[in-house]
Amino acid sequence: MPPGRCGDPVSAVRRLLIANHRWWYPTLVNGQDVANHEFARRLARSGVEVRVHGMVAPLVDGTTRQRSYFTDGVKVSLVQSDFIRCLSATIEDFRPDVVMTSSPEGACGGEDIHRMMSLFDHYGIPVVLYVHTLHPVLSLFRTLKDQLAAVVTNSNYMAEKITETWNRRAEVIYPVPSSRTFRVSEQSGPFITFFNPLPHKGLHIVQELVSGRFKHRSFLFVEGFMEPESYGVALVRSGNVVHARRSPDVAAVYLMTNMLLIPSQWEEPFGRVALEAMYNRIPVIASNTGGLKDSVGSGGLLIDDFTSVDAWADAIERMDDPVFREEIVNAGSRHIEMFSVEQQIAQFKEVFDRLV
Repeated sequence: MPPGRCGDPVSAVRRLLIANHRWWYPTLVNGQDVANHEFARRLARSGVEVRVHGMVAPLVDGTTRQRSYFTDGVKVSLVQSDFIRCLSATIEDFRPDVVMTSSPEGACGGEDIHRMMSLFDHYGIPVVLYVHTLHPVLSLFRTLKDQLAAVVTNSNYMAEKITETWNRRAEVIYPVPSSRTFRVSEQSGPFITFFNPLPHKGLHIVQELVSGRFKHRSFLFVEGFMEPESYGVALVRSGNVVHARRSPDVAAVYLMTNMLLIPSQWEEPFGRVALEAMYNRIPVIASNTGGLKDSVGSGGLLIDDFTSVDAWADAIERMDDPVFREEIVNAGSRHIEMFSVEQQIAQFKEVFDRLV
């Protein structure tokens, strides 16, 4: 086994296979794709050999083909067809100690999951399910839940939902931030930033703020997904709103950000952008719902009445007070201490080691 880095706990697991009916970073990027890759990258750095077997993402341009590549020390294979046959060949070649799988893409059906789990059972490999979102994972794995050696999820809210639905314990391991999100300056930008401008993310709330009490303020709307060949931050202005394409250079977005809004109107599984903002000493205002109670917690301003536009407007105006803003920023810096990379990676290794 390759030696771990100084200070990293040595793992009994030498080879980890991540097998998903899903693409892999950087084909498309959202919260769970970044989280999966960041854990794989960190585990590889600590001495675990990590391979990924995934699928080509749907609805992307023609440059995304069946291919194999290395990224951050992780060998990735994406296939367009014959997923199970290729997966079997990977298992025969790699001989993993443990398999981890997570949320499949939307077109994946129950039969696909059954075939994959049957293959792991045939080879006698323990399987860890990393649940980033409840749907459709809980329904797809419902009849297979007893075949899972362990279930891991990303917040206490999610763990409670899994226990309610499956009557089994799920271990909470928080997503870790990527160094790619760290800006090089602590100087605040001009924008009130809003990621993923979609209805369930609170788009109507922010639109009313833009056209109502804050016509004089600049807002930054950042796309939630990235096309594989998109680099840099592309900006398009419309009134007092600037629209940004999602980019690998997320640090540039935070460099332009004065405060972050997360006005989710649904129960977020976690809310990774809250941690990223806190690492960059940017104050966070978020809905008091779902996993945001973990990711934001005492480190930001949680809005109980999150369907009220006035409640959000009042919160923004409170954040304009430099004394209050500094209190929130400092609270965020304290809060992120519970999300240390070393602690989360050590927890993953503990889960894997118990299964070997």
